[in-house]
Amino acid sequence: MNATTRDTAFAAPFALIAIGTVAFGVGRLIWSAPESWTLVLTVIIGVLICGSFRVGVGTAPGFPVVGVTITMLAIEPISSSPYTGVGVWAIGILLSQLIGSSDTLRSLYLAGLCAVAAFGFVAVSDSLTSSGVWLPLAYLAATAAYYAVFLTGELVRWRLSPAFDTALGFSIISPRKLSLVVLGVAAVATLMNYVDAAIIPWLEFDPEVRRAPFVVLLAAALFYALAQRSRATELEQRLRAMLSAAVELPRETGAEFIAALQCRTRTILRAANVEVRATPPERQEIGAPVKFDPAAEPQYLIATHKAGGTSFTREDKRAISTLAHVASEAARVQSEVDALERRASTDPLTGLPNYGAFQQALVAANEHRPYHEGIALLFIDLDNFKKLNDNFGHRAGDELLKVVAERLQHAAGGGDFVSRVGGDEFVVILTGLVTLEQARETADRIIAAVSDRLTLDGHDMRPLVSAGLAFSHHREIDAQTLVEDADRTMLQVKRSRHLGSAAEHSSVSVSTHRSTRTNDIVARAIRDDRLVLAFQPIVGLDDGKIWAFEALIRYVDPELGPITPPSLVARAKSLGLMNELTQQVITKALRAASEFNRLEPSITCITVNLEVGQISDAELGPFIREAARAHPDLKLCVELNERSLREVTDELRRDAESLQRAGVLIALDDYGSDDSSVGALVRFPMNILKIDKSIISNLDDVRQREVVKSLQVFGDNLDYTVVVEGIESLDAAEVLSSLGVRSAQGYFFGRPLGYGQTIDRLRRWGTRSMAGPRAGSGA
Repeated sequence: MNATTRDTAFAAPFALIAIGTVAFGVGRLIWSAPESWTLVLTVIIGVLICGSFRVGVGTAPGFPVVGVTITMLAIEPISSSPYTGVGVWAIGILLSQLIGSSDTLRSLYLAGLCAVAAFGFVAVSDSLTSSGVWLPLAYLAATAAYYAVFLTGELVRWRLSPAFDTALGFSIISPRKLSLVVLGVAAVATLMNYVDAAIIPWLEFDPEVRRAPFVVLLAAALFYALAQRSRATELEQRLRAMLSAAVELPRETGAEFIAALQCRTRTILRAANVEVRATPPERQEIGAPVKFDPAAEPQYLIATHKAGGTSFTREDKRAISTLAHVASEAARVQSEVDALERRASTDPLTGLPNYGAFQQALVAANEHRPYHEGIALLFIDLDNFKKLNDNFGHRAGDELLKVVAERLQHAAGGGDFVSRVGGDEFVVILTGLVTLEQARETADRIIAAVSDRLTLDGHDMRPLVSAGLAFSHHREIDAQTLVEDADRTMLQVKRSRHLGSAAEHSSVSVSTHRSTRTNDIVARAIRDDRLVLAFQPIVGLDDGKIWAFEALIRYVDPELGPITPPSLVARAKSLGLMNELTQQVITKALRAASEFNRLEPSITCITVNLEVGQISDAELGPFIREAARAHPDLKLCVELNERSLREVTDELRRDAESLQRAGVLIALDDYGSDDSSVGALVRFPMNILKIDKSIISNLDDVRQREVVKSLQVFGDNLDYTVVVEGIESLDAAEVLSSLGVRSAQGYFFGRPLGYGQTIDRLRRWGTRSMAGPRAGSGA
């Protein structure tokens, strides 16, 4: 028996109880006329009026909800037969359910469940009052019994419902909210009974006229007012959510857009399930057509099973229609924007990216490559293109451009970027390079492919091109200089050919003024103390807390933009300013760490990167020891690159031990990169071992896991702290934790952030690692 069948089977007996109770009430009214038909009708109307007021008593908003119509039984319409009053009350309950829902079986089920609970209410209240129990206590116990029966029935139905994947328990009910509802309903019922039995007779109204209908309508009006206020609040919240969705949905694209739409719909409608599918809504579902692609057939945004099993309302239907319309309009606008961007960035003749797209691609290729990965720019110009147009017409020239474009795309392959940047000029961005020779070979192969013979308008010809190649070993501060180099080299080839040279390929040209200018900028930045630091957290995997930060150098020139840290260090070395740069880093790092420690006393360590030679007494050894002693509450850690420790003298080992005695920690950084050896592990004093991310590049490989596990055991045996770097995913963090690793660092726990952003992070989140998307972004 599937979940839907079980749900229906559970609801059927209660539906029969509802029909039976209503029939019982109608029969008793016909068989023995009530004392006041007005009171009977008032009770039914009162139930209808206050039936719209429902209160959430769950830990989630609006789930589950209970009604307050039981208060209408406080005044019995037929005093001689209280259980007949339940039958009358059930008429109102069934009518209110049928009016508010299009699901007849569910309406009958709820009316039957309420009837069972109401019989319990009457039984408890009558038995207690006849035993002499104080009326408020009797109503309190009866109300508690009513909600206990009702929520138990609902709990069983939830566990059978197809809307939920897991069984729900009483833990979903908030004891505080439920207690407040029980107290409130019991108080209103007591007050109604007291007003009807004591206050109205005391006012000496006509004894022949019963005022009970007035009391019932007054209580119903009170609940109706509360219902309208609650509904207004809910509508206001929904309107805000709809406005928020209308603002945020257009910011998403692709699969994220559909996921965001489903999430927003689920939240606004409080639906258990929301999906996008090709078929329209079925029974017990609501939906609306939505078009994510203006050229495709519409799909449907479908909501199924409202939380708590309640029926979807007219407001829900309007809300899902509005959300679908917003999504369709956002998708249409995004499609038009994409089409405009494609037209704006595409050469209409060849279909290649145009000059604007090339500029963006060049910046991206330069900025997003690993620092030591080379890129190259191949600048190609068709020789004698004007002569071809003059002799054979522009149509032939256009055909040649198309053929050249096709050959360039085919020869370059999918990993390289090809663009037409002018009338007869093309560029190719070559990426993933290691050496200049590799770039030259690739360029030769591309030029050879372009220069193959072809037939154009019946004429056999071989395209002749001039090409300039500019190669970049490291990330450039200004990628535009590559264009200048390649263009200048290409023009040299053209000039040499005009002068009779047979040269067909250009040589790599690296402009010297680039380095000179950057050197001046770096020197001025260091001497004027303009360098800033970014801080990346080091986290304990066992508790997810930050225990240290690594200080990383940053500089953004107002004119050239950001200069990469490796470039800063390399130029500082060549300028003889490395010690001055390092002193500034240590001073600023300790000053920042003091503030971090003030905010979070458990953060006591700050690490900085040094060259191994700088720890000697002849260079920065005395400065480092003095800086550490000036901050006794902090631990200054100097990170020494493993590659620089291949040939360490006894004097440098003594210098390192001197630093340790002064309270300075020493970390072996980047262990495992390139051709690491165990020499540094056993020959040089240290406190922290930092494992390079290259060792964990594929944690599915059992060899990598065993290496990490062995290094952790090695660190434990020698009382070293082992930190694994380069953690970028939850899966990697979990695998490392299972291997015994206790400390880690990487983008998953937080990108390097500036001082102000780091302070904001600590004030907001404390030492929590805030792993994943919430970690923030930084340079």
